[in-house]
Amino acid sequence: MSVRREWGIFCAHALKWGANALGWILAKLPHRAFVCCVRGLGFVMAKLDRRRYWDARANLDFVFPEMGRAQKEAIIRRGYDNLAFIVLESVRVVFLPQEIYQARFSRINQRHIFDALQEDGQAVMMGLHFGYWEAMGTYLAQFYPAQERGSLGKLTKLDPLNTMLIQRREAFGVRFINKIGAFKELLKIYNRGKGLVGILVDQNISPKEGVEVEFFGHKATHTTIASILSRRYNISIVAIAVDFNEDYSHYTATYYPPIRAKNTSNAQADILEATQAQATLSEQIIREHPESWFWFHRRFKSTHPEIYQRPT
Repeated sequence: MSVRREWGIFCAHALKWGANALGWILAKLPHRAFVCCVRGLGFVMAKLDRRRYWDARANLDFVFPEMGRAQKEAIIRRGYDNLAFIVLESVRVVFLPQEIYQARFSRINQRHIFDALQEDGQAVMMGLHFGYWEAMGTYLAQFYPAQERGSLGKLTKLDPLNTMLIQRREAFGVRFINKIGAFKELLKIYNRGKGLVGILVDQNISPKEGVEVEFFGHKATHTTIASILSRRYNISIVAIAVDFNEDYSHYTATYYPPIRAKNTSNAQADILEATQAQATLSEQIIREHPESWFWFHRRFKSTHPEIYQRPT
Protein backbone atom coordinates (compact mmCIF):
# COMPACT_ATOMS: atom_id res chain seq x y z
CA MET A 1 0.00 0.00 0.00
CA SER A 2 1.40 3.41 -0.98
CA VAL A 3 2.15 6.12 1.55
CA ARG A 4 -0.38 8.37 -0.14
CA ARG A 5 -3.15 5.79 0.19
CA GLU A 6 -2.25 5.09 3.82
CA TRP A 7 -2.35 8.82 4.52
CA GLY A 8 -5.77 9.06 2.87
CA ILE A 9 -7.14 6.22 5.00
CA PHE A 10 -5.74 7.83 8.14
CA CYS A 11 -7.31 11.19 7.26
CA ALA A 12 -10.65 9.50 6.58
CA HIS A 13 -10.65 7.82 9.98
CA ALA A 14 -9.46 11.01 11.67
CA LEU A 15 -12.30 13.00 10.11
CA LYS A 16 -14.83 10.40 11.18
CA TRP A 17 -13.52 10.25 14.74
CA GLY A 18 -13.29 14.02 14.93
CA ALA A 19 -16.86 14.50 13.67
CA ASN A 20 -18.19 11.91 16.10
CA ALA A 21 -16.29 13.45 18.99
CA LEU A 22 -17.61 16.90 18.08
CA GLY A 23 -21.13 15.53 17.73
CA TRP A 24 -20.96 13.85 21.13
CA ILE A 25 -19.75 17.07 22.77
CA LEU A 26 -22.39 19.22 21.05
CA ALA A 27 -25.12 16.79 22.13
CA LYS A 28 -24.05 17.20 25.78
CA LEU A 29 -24.16 20.99 25.72
CA PRO A 30 -27.10 22.93 27.17
CA HIS A 31 -29.19 24.34 24.35
CA ARG A 32 -28.11 27.90 25.05
CA ALA A 33 -24.46 26.90 24.69
CA PHE A 34 -25.23 25.01 21.47
CA VAL A 35 -26.91 28.11 20.04
CA CYS A 36 -23.79 30.12 20.91
CA CYS A 37 -21.78 27.63 18.83
CA VAL A 38 -24.26 28.02 15.98
CA ARG A 39 -24.09 31.79 16.04
CA GLY A 40 -20.32 31.72 16.38
CA LEU A 41 -19.91 29.49 13.34
CA GLY A 42 -22.45 31.59 11.45
CA PHE A 43 -20.46 34.73 12.27
CA VAL A 44 -17.24 33.15 10.98
CA MET A 45 -18.97 32.00 7.79
CA ALA A 46 -20.39 35.46 7.20
CA LYS A 47 -16.94 37.03 7.53
CA LEU A 48 -15.05 34.52 5.40
CA ASP A 49 -17.53 33.41 2.74
CA ARG A 50 -18.23 36.52 0.68
CA ARG A 51 -19.17 34.63 -2.48
CA ARG A 52 -22.27 33.26 -0.82
CA TYR A 53 -23.09 36.75 0.44
CA TRP A 54 -23.09 38.19 -3.07
CA ASP A 55 -25.12 35.28 -4.42
CA ALA A 56 -27.75 35.79 -1.72
CA ARG A 57 -27.81 39.55 -2.36
CA ALA A 58 -28.26 38.92 -6.07
CA ASN A 59 -31.20 36.59 -5.42
CA LEU A 60 -32.88 38.96 -2.97
CA ASP A 61 -32.39 42.01 -5.20
CA PHE A 62 -33.82 40.05 -8.12
CA VAL A 63 -36.99 38.72 -6.47
CA PHE A 64 -37.61 41.43 -3.85
CA PRO A 65 -36.59 44.72 -5.51
CA GLU A 66 -38.92 46.61 -3.18
CA MET A 67 -37.40 45.17 0.01
CA GLY A 68 -35.18 47.46 2.05
CA ARG A 69 -31.42 46.95 2.30
CA ALA A 70 -31.52 46.41 6.08
CA GLN A 71 -34.08 43.61 5.80
CA LYS A 72 -32.04 41.88 3.10
CA GLU A 73 -28.90 42.09 5.23
CA ALA A 74 -30.80 40.60 8.17
CA ILE A 75 -32.07 37.72 6.01
CA ILE A 76 -28.56 36.98 4.74
CA ARG A 77 -27.06 37.11 8.23
CA ARG A 78 -29.77 34.77 9.49
CA GLY A 79 -29.01 32.52 6.52
CA TYR A 80 -25.44 32.00 7.73
CA ASP A 81 -26.73 31.06 11.19
CA ASN A 82 -29.24 28.68 9.62
CA LEU A 83 -26.48 27.00 7.61
CA ALA A 84 -24.33 26.72 10.73
CA PHE A 85 -27.26 25.12 12.56
CA ILE A 86 -27.79 22.57 9.77
CA VAL A 87 -24.09 21.61 9.86
CA LEU A 88 -23.76 21.32 13.64
CA GLU A 89 -27.15 19.69 14.17
CA SER A 90 -26.35 17.10 11.50
CA VAL A 91 -23.11 16.28 13.30
CA ARG A 92 -24.74 15.84 16.71
CA VAL A 93 -28.20 14.47 15.88
CA VAL A 94 -27.30 10.78 16.26
CA PHE A 95 -26.00 11.47 19.78
CA LEU A 96 -29.08 13.34 21.03
CA PRO A 97 -31.49 11.53 23.37
CA GLN A 98 -34.43 10.75 21.11
CA GLU A 99 -37.06 11.84 23.64
CA ILE A 100 -35.46 15.30 23.80
CA TYR A 101 -35.01 15.54 20.03
CA GLN A 102 -38.56 14.48 19.22
CA ALA A 103 -40.09 16.80 21.83
CA ARG A 104 -38.83 19.76 19.81
CA PHE A 105 -41.14 19.05 16.86
CA SER A 106 -44.72 19.95 16.05
CA ARG A 107 -46.55 18.60 13.00
CA ILE A 108 -49.27 20.43 11.09
CA ASN A 109 -51.61 18.71 8.60
CA GLN A 110 -49.67 15.44 8.59
CA ARG A 111 -52.88 13.81 7.41
CA HIS A 112 -51.94 14.83 3.86
CA ILE A 113 -49.12 12.30 3.69
CA PHE A 114 -51.06 9.61 5.56
CA ASP A 115 -54.03 10.01 3.21
CA ALA A 116 -51.76 9.81 0.16
CA LEU A 117 -50.10 6.63 1.41
CA GLN A 118 -53.40 5.04 2.32
CA GLU A 119 -54.81 5.79 -1.13
CA ASP A 120 -51.84 4.82 -3.31
CA GLY A 121 -49.40 2.90 -1.12
CA GLN A 122 -46.55 5.29 -1.92
CA ALA A 123 -45.83 8.99 -2.49
CA VAL A 124 -43.12 11.54 -3.22
CA MET A 125 -42.05 13.89 -0.43
CA MET A 126 -41.20 17.31 -1.83
CA GLY A 127 -38.85 19.46 0.20
CA LEU A 128 -36.97 22.74 -0.05
CA HIS A 129 -33.70 24.03 1.32
CA PHE A 130 -35.85 25.75 3.89
CA GLY A 131 -35.52 25.79 7.66
CA TYR A 132 -34.44 22.45 9.09
CA TRP A 133 -34.73 20.50 5.84
CA GLU A 134 -32.56 17.66 7.14
CA ALA A 135 -35.43 16.65 9.45
CA MET A 136 -37.13 15.02 6.46
CA GLY A 137 -34.52 12.28 6.72
CA THR A 138 -34.30 12.13 10.51
CA TYR A 139 -37.32 12.89 12.69
CA LEU A 140 -40.08 12.61 10.08
CA ALA A 141 -38.95 9.26 8.67
CA GLN A 142 -40.09 7.32 11.75
CA PHE A 143 -43.78 7.86 10.99
CA TYR A 144 -43.68 5.73 7.84
CA PRO A 145 -42.06 2.43 8.90
CA ALA A 146 -43.92 0.39 6.27
CA GLN A 147 -42.47 2.46 3.42
CA GLU A 148 -39.21 2.06 1.53
CA ARG A 149 -37.78 5.40 2.61
CA GLY A 150 -35.11 7.27 0.72
CA SER A 151 -33.50 10.68 0.47
CA LEU A 152 -32.13 12.07 -2.78
CA GLY A 153 -28.86 13.94 -2.29
CA LYS A 154 -25.54 14.90 -3.79
CA LEU A 155 -22.31 13.33 -2.64
CA THR A 156 -19.22 15.47 -2.11
CA LYS A 157 -15.68 14.96 -3.39
CA LEU A 158 -14.61 13.77 0.07
CA ASP A 159 -15.25 10.07 0.69
CA PRO A 160 -15.10 10.38 4.51
CA LEU A 161 -17.74 13.10 4.43
CA ASN A 162 -19.87 11.00 2.10
CA THR A 163 -19.63 8.07 4.49
CA MET A 164 -20.80 10.26 7.36
CA LEU A 165 -23.71 11.63 5.31
CA ILE A 166 -24.86 8.13 4.39
CA GLN A 167 -24.48 6.83 7.96
CA ARG A 168 -26.50 9.72 9.36
CA ARG A 169 -29.37 8.88 7.00
CA GLU A 170 -29.21 5.15 7.62
CA ALA A 171 -29.29 5.72 11.39
CA PHE A 172 -32.92 6.79 10.90
CA GLY A 173 -33.85 4.07 8.43
CA VAL A 174 -33.50 6.26 5.35
CA ARG A 175 -31.50 5.20 2.33
CA PHE A 176 -29.26 7.86 0.80
CA ILE A 177 -29.69 7.99 -3.00
CA ASN A 178 -26.96 9.76 -4.95
CA LYS A 179 -28.31 12.22 -7.51
CA ILE A 180 -25.95 10.79 -10.12
CA GLY A 181 -27.80 7.84 -11.61
CA ALA A 182 -30.70 8.41 -9.23
CA PHE A 183 -33.54 7.85 -11.68
CA LYS A 184 -32.85 4.14 -12.14
CA GLU A 185 -32.73 3.68 -8.37
CA LEU A 186 -35.97 5.60 -7.94
CA LEU A 187 -37.70 3.41 -10.51
CA LYS A 188 -36.57 0.30 -8.65
CA ILE A 189 -37.96 1.65 -5.39
CA TYR A 190 -41.32 2.75 -6.79
CA ASN A 191 -41.71 -0.40 -8.88
CA ARG A 192 -41.81 -2.29 -5.57
CA GLY A 193 -44.88 -0.27 -4.57
CA LYS A 194 -43.83 1.12 -1.17
CA GLY A 195 -41.72 4.11 -2.15
CA LEU A 196 -41.44 7.28 -0.09
CA VAL A 197 -38.45 9.35 -1.20
CA GLY A 198 -37.68 12.93 -0.21
CA ILE A 199 -36.59 15.20 -3.05
CA LEU A 200 -35.42 18.82 -2.63
CA VAL A 201 -36.73 20.66 -5.68
CA ASP A 202 -35.61 24.26 -5.26
CA GLN A 203 -32.13 24.35 -6.84
CA ASN A 204 -31.05 25.48 -10.28
CA ILE A 205 -30.74 22.66 -12.79
CA SER A 206 -29.48 22.32 -16.33
CA PRO A 207 -32.19 23.08 -18.91
CA LYS A 208 -31.50 19.63 -20.39
CA GLU A 209 -32.42 17.99 -17.08
CA GLY A 210 -35.53 19.99 -16.22
CA VAL A 211 -38.04 22.53 -17.48
CA GLU A 212 -38.49 26.28 -17.19
CA VAL A 213 -41.12 27.54 -14.76
CA GLU A 214 -42.27 30.87 -13.37
CA PHE A 215 -40.67 31.53 -9.99
CA PHE A 216 -41.07 34.90 -8.25
CA GLY A 217 -42.15 36.38 -11.58
CA HIS A 218 -39.03 35.19 -13.42
CA LYS A 219 -38.05 32.19 -15.48
CA ALA A 220 -36.13 29.51 -13.58
CA THR A 221 -35.25 25.90 -14.25
CA HIS A 222 -36.84 23.20 -12.11
CA THR A 223 -36.31 19.47 -11.68
CA THR A 224 -39.05 17.25 -13.10
CA ILE A 225 -38.23 14.09 -11.15
CA ALA A 226 -41.14 14.38 -8.72
CA SER A 227 -43.57 15.13 -11.56
CA ILE A 228 -42.36 12.18 -13.63
CA LEU A 229 -42.74 9.80 -10.69
CA SER A 230 -46.19 11.18 -9.89
CA ARG A 231 -47.38 10.71 -13.47
CA ARG A 232 -45.74 7.33 -14.03
CA TYR A 233 -47.06 5.73 -10.83
CA ASN A 234 -50.21 7.82 -10.36
CA ILE A 235 -49.14 8.99 -6.90
CA SER A 236 -49.17 12.25 -4.95
CA ILE A 237 -46.40 14.73 -4.33
CA VAL A 238 -46.69 15.98 -0.74
CA ALA A 239 -44.66 19.07 0.12
CA ILE A 240 -43.16 19.45 3.59
CA ALA A 241 -41.52 22.53 5.08
CA VAL A 242 -39.78 22.31 8.46
CA ASP A 243 -39.23 25.74 9.97
CA PHE A 244 -37.55 26.66 13.25
CA ASN A 245 -38.02 29.38 15.81
CA GLU A 246 -35.54 32.14 16.58
CA ASP A 247 -33.26 30.14 18.89
CA TYR A 248 -33.59 26.78 17.08
CA SER A 249 -35.28 25.18 20.08
CA HIS A 250 -38.48 24.16 18.30
CA TYR A 251 -39.29 22.96 14.78
CA THR A 252 -42.63 22.98 12.99
CA ALA A 253 -43.21 20.53 10.13
CA THR A 254 -46.03 21.70 7.87
CA TYR A 255 -47.52 19.33 5.28
CA TYR A 256 -49.27 20.82 2.25
CA PRO A 257 -52.15 19.51 0.10
CA PRO A 258 -50.92 17.01 -2.49
CA ILE A 259 -49.86 17.87 -6.02
CA ARG A 260 -50.67 15.20 -8.57
CA ALA A 261 -49.52 15.04 -12.17
CA LYS A 262 -52.17 14.42 -14.78
CA ASN A 263 -51.83 11.51 -17.16
CA THR A 264 -53.14 12.62 -20.54
CA SER A 265 -51.89 12.04 -24.06
CA ASN A 266 -49.64 15.10 -23.66
CA ALA A 267 -46.94 13.95 -21.24
CA GLN A 268 -44.87 17.11 -21.66
CA ALA A 269 -47.78 19.35 -20.68
CA ASP A 270 -48.69 17.09 -17.74
CA ILE A 271 -45.17 17.23 -16.35
CA LEU A 272 -44.84 20.99 -16.87
CA GLU A 273 -48.13 21.67 -15.09
CA ALA A 274 -47.18 19.56 -12.06
CA THR A 275 -43.71 21.08 -11.94
CA GLN A 276 -45.09 24.62 -12.12
CA ALA A 277 -47.40 23.75 -9.22
CA GLN A 278 -44.34 22.77 -7.17
CA ALA A 279 -42.58 26.04 -8.03
CA THR A 280 -45.67 28.06 -7.15
CA LEU A 281 -46.02 26.32 -3.79
CA SER A 282 -42.30 26.78 -3.11
CA GLU A 283 -42.65 30.51 -3.76
CA GLN A 284 -45.63 30.69 -1.41
CA ILE A 285 -43.69 29.00 1.39
CA ILE A 286 -40.65 31.24 0.88
CA ARG A 287 -42.68 34.45 0.76
CA GLU A 288 -44.26 33.62 4.12
CA HIS A 289 -40.85 33.19 5.80
CA PRO A 290 -38.03 34.46 3.54
CA GLU A 291 -35.57 34.36 6.44
CA SER A 292 -35.73 30.55 6.47
CA TRP A 293 -34.89 29.84 2.83
CA PHE A 294 -31.35 29.06 1.65
CA TRP A 295 -30.68 32.15 -0.47
CA PHE A 296 -27.07 31.16 -1.15
CA HIS A 297 -27.89 28.92 -4.14
CA ARG A 298 -27.58 30.46 -7.58
CA ARG A 299 -31.23 29.70 -8.20
CA PHE A 300 -31.47 31.62 -11.49
CA LYS A 301 -28.07 30.64 -12.90
CA SER A 302 -29.42 28.92 -16.02
CA THR A 303 -31.94 31.60 -16.98
CA HIS A 304 -30.47 34.84 -15.60
CA PRO A 305 -26.72 34.31 -15.10
CA GLU A 306 -26.08 38.05 -15.38
CA ILE A 307 -27.47 38.74 -11.90
CA TYR A 308 -24.54 36.89 -10.32
CA GLN A 309 -21.89 39.14 -11.81
CA ARG A 310 -20.09 40.77 -8.91
CA PRO A 311 -20.35 44.56 -8.69
CA THR A 312 -17.13 46.38 -9.53
